[in-house]
Amino acid sequence: MQQDRITEKINQYKAYKRIAVEQSLSIKHISFHKKIYPLLCRVLSIKRTLLGQHITVVNDRSKLPADKPVIYAVTHIGRYDFEMVMETLHRFFYALSGDWELCYGTVDDYFFRMNGVIWVDTEDKEDRHHTYDYVVLALRQGIPILWFPEGIWNLSDHLPMLNLYSGIIRAALATGAVIIPIAVDQRDKEFTINIGENVDVTQLAGDRQIALRDILASLKWELWERLPVEKRAELPEDYWERFLEERIREWPQFNMEIIRHREFRKP
Repeated sequence: MQQDRITEKINQYKAYKRIAVEQSLSIKHISFHKKIYPLLCRVLSIKRTLLGQHITVVNDRSKLPADKPVIYAVTHIGRYDFEMVMETLHRFFYALSGDWELCYGTVDDYFFRMNGVIWVDTEDKEDRHHTYDYVVLALRQGIPILWFPEGIWNLSDHLPMLNLYSGIIRAALATGAVIIPIAVDQRDKEFTINIGENVDVTQLAGDRQIALRDILASLKWELWERLPVEKRAELPEDYWERFLEERIREWPQFNMEIIRHREFRKP
């Protein structure tokens, strides 16, 4: 019964997005989300302190444009990326997120909804299409979007960035949005954040997806270069397995099968 109710609510939301795009509706409750945003950031700060987590912002080279929509393109390593970036930026935005069916009715669900969120069913091709159009509608109404262009956590043991989905590039081109790239790294309870210069996608040479991925990867490398040098022989044999277990433990609704399934693979 509970699952039927969740499915019904998600289908109603999908229908709302489709209608909103078809009729170019004004997105509601923007002023409410803006007003409550500072309070939500304060809640995150208290939660982080209680959990013993720390944020270090290495750089912030971004400049918030006065006359263009904004997309925050964020690398994705785990469950806390959204919270750490939200607290760091102190700038109102809507988050683009999947997994509503996995967190519906939880504290995380209500927190997302109070902040402002655009849910997408990653397994539904039609909903992915309508969600993209809804994101474009939101950007044109002045709503900044927080976007994880890898589409899923990057739990590769050697790649700073996975391949990017194309939607973020297409949305920026369609709306004239500026992309602000943000790299996040997590080592246990220590988080480091590197915010790069504004990106005008029309000025990216060659394959724009690859160009944006390279920008984000460079920001991530800058974070890695700050880490102390460790010899592989000095690391525990099960170091990587423990790292993966820690990430999954933070969000047990995920497993490696789901994560690998959602990674973008070029045709």
